[in-house]
Amino acid sequence: DPRFFNMSPREAAATDPMHRLLLLTTYEALQMAGYSPDRTPSTQRHRIGTFVGQTSDDWREANASQKIDPFWTTGGVRAFGPGRLNYHFGWEGPSYSIDAACSSSMAAIQIGLTALRSRECDMTVAGGANIMTSSDPFAGLSRGSFLSPTGSCKTWDSTADGYCRGDGVGMYLSHGFWVLLLTHRDRIQAVIRSISTNHSAKAISITHPHAGTQQRLLRRVLDEAGVYPEEVNYVEMHGTGT
Repeated sequence: DPRFFNMSPREAAATDPMHRLLLLTTYEALQMAGYSPDRTPSTQRHRIGTFVGQTSDDWREANASQKIDPFWTTGGVRAFGPGRLNYHFGWEGPSYSIDAACSSSMAAIQIGLTALRSRECDMTVAGGANIMTSSDPFAGLSRGSFLSPTGSCKTWDSTADGYCRGDGVGMYLSHGFWVLLLTHRDRIQAVIRSISTNHSAKAISITHPHAGTQQRLLRRVLDEAGVYPEEVNYVEMHGTGT
């Protein structure tokens, strides 16, 4: 129902499905967290910011040759993804669209946590979205030998030959520890002890990972979190295509 999000049917039809799903997913995350605006120190709307990882312009590119209507800009430009969240929910904090390729969602979460640590925000809504509505990225990635012809990532396997694309939207609500000390009403699902990123600058090409650089990153994250490697019992990974 577009009117639930203060959109006309015409505007909704012209809006990137990725933006529409960001609205729905964020609303669901807020419900799960028991969010009530301006009721607690962590839900003051002027202290809430959005950070969304997005790396494609499928919808805008697919519709570029079609009839351009008044909603072409607000419905297709990536900046309006997080901007629409701020606008609908009345949040006055920062609103960023972040592109770091495959790591865009994690980069968005890290930047959001940085805003919490610096006390620029008391709550951040961060995550990522990828909705495939154009065949062009498939063609480009396939010709660049990024995609697996077998349809499987085969992470850690010697026969790995690329990765597989997929649709997905995920959003997280995060608070700083000082806010959690002031209220016990929030439904806490997990604690992020440490988060960090780096770049494999010494790799053999711009698309290849570098083992030494990644090792240093993992050591730094474990050290900041105060966790020993042998204490880690679950690892969720990205099956890279490079």
